[in-house]
Amino acid sequence: MTKKSDDQVQAEINALTELLPHLPQRARQAVDAAIEVLRDDLSSDAIHEKFEEGTEEFEDALTAFLWRNGVAGSDALSAWYRELM
Repeated sequence: MTKKSDDQVQAEINALTELLPHLPQRARQAVDAAIEVLRDDLSSDAIHEKFEEGTEEFEDALTAFLWRNGVAGSDALSAWYRELM
């Protein structure tokens, strides 16, 4: 469970940002939430306060948090979002 480096996080933010215009609108909001978590280094508590549980934004924000902290595996988040295109 190794936390991602700043370079890995920035690379993922860049990849997600590039994908945004190509995703369906609903997915864009969720990706925006994930980018915010990565960019602002939001804590789990901050995610629970900022996003409504049960929404895609909440789920993707939490997934980004887990990825950043090495819990969600080593696959890049952007690889998962590419499947939506």
